[in-house]
Amino acid sequence: MNFTSSVFVAFCLCVYPIYFLLARRVRRRNLFILAASYLFYGWWDWRFLFLIVATCTIDYKVAHWIEDASCPTWKKRILLISLVSNLGVLGFFKYFNFFVGSLGLLLGHLGFQPHLTALRIILPVGISFYTFQSLAYVFDVYRAKIRAERDPTVFFAFVAFFPQLAAGPIERAGHMLPQFREVRLPSGTDIRNGVWLLFFGFFTKMVVADTLAPWVNLNFQANQESGWSTILATVAFGIQIYGDFKGYSLIAKGLAALMGFELMWNFNFPYWSTSVQEFWHRWHISLSTWLRDYLYIPLGGSRMAPLRVYLNILVTMLLGGLWHGAGWNFLIWGIWHGAALCCGRLYRLAFGEIRSKSLGWLVTMFVVFTGWFFFRAGDYSTWRGMLGSLHNLAWMRVHTAMLQIVCLSALPLALLECAEWFHGQDQLTVAKANRFVVVAIEAFLAIMILAVSHRTAVPFIYFQF
Repeated sequence: MNFTSSVFVAFCLCVYPIYFLLARRVRRRNLFILAASYLFYGWWDWRFLFLIVATCTIDYKVAHWIEDASCPTWKKRILLISLVSNLGVLGFFKYFNFFVGSLGLLLGHLGFQPHLTALRIILPVGISFYTFQSLAYVFDVYRAKIRAERDPTVFFAFVAFFPQLAAGPIERAGHMLPQFREVRLPSGTDIRNGVWLLFFGFFTKMVVADTLAPWVNLNFQANQESGWSTILATVAFGIQIYGDFKGYSLIAKGLAALMGFELMWNFNFPYWSTSVQEFWHRWHISLSTWLRDYLYIPLGGSRMAPLRVYLNILVTMLLGGLWHGAGWNFLIWGIWHGAALCCGRLYRLAFGEIRSKSLGWLVTMFVVFTGWFFFRAGDYSTWRGMLGSLHNLAWMRVHTAMLQIVCLSALPLALLECAEWFHGQDQLTVAKANRFVVVAIEAFLAIMILAVSHRTAVPFIYFQF
């Protein structure tokens, strides 16, 4: 069920009135949230409901066993149950065909004639998000940061909460479980902020990201002959993926706010960053902090010898790239960012911070948008064809049209970013803003959204991850 579909609008019109009727009865409310979330998820393919139910059941019991176990050795062994089950399911659905295909290519280069058969596997929507969310809960119980949840409706609703089920943010149990244990009714501020977040989110998705999508798809091709097409398509994709994913995150946060729940902020002006390290503090915050807390720090973090620190960074970013999908493009993207983080660390140790913020921003954006090229190009033939086109920088009329589309899409997003920045750098709130101004902006956003609502809906990019 896509957020931008008429089916989802009908879904919300049915769910929210019933939610408010049950809001003061916590257990019934949680059961209703769970049922609505399973309906939302099962709308894509009801068979995958068994996966999310199995994940929740295993991790719910494993957390209890870990908490009740008195021997540290047994706690570790029980933790392995959750690791194997979660990563096993994720690995099978997401990476089985990738590894089979890579193994076949390797054996072929070695002179063998392998007969390896790929399976017709459908990737369940949101599997990477809810798997990491549930796994983080088990890790937190193992580390004694939180107590194991004893009410199954609370835990199951926490994992399956429909606003953030399909593409995050990857929430922490310590933040969300207490909200599911108490009565949550939206205040006037919650409603105003929630409505604003929905307008802003749908605008960045439907008006900005979806406008750029056909241009990006048209120009990311192996037989590309124009260098300017490659450059403009890469810039367009960088804007598209930001508008697409930030749009989803704002819609999710707005939907939750209208129910009285608070989700974390997943973006904090990443394209304003003046270093790659800062970019990863601002981009997809729920994933970057997950990788830091459950992978980088357990590997030793920055407490180890220098070479080991750089290895930890590379391993973390490589696996972060692989989290996005089974493809060499994602691995290269992760290694590219890992290498950039290592180079940035070396530079700071040798020379300190870059004094020129403008230069730091330019270098950071070059790294980030070059990474987006590898992320989007997909395969070697596309990389080779598009990179080969850079020798031809002759300007043509079609590039003028492309530049206009990119600029017209980026301008309103940039204006909203500036308004958000000056209003509050770490959050988007309209509680204290002039209501007339807010309503005027929302009316303008609504007109723009309605103007493009006739177009075929473009799936959210992160649904495939």
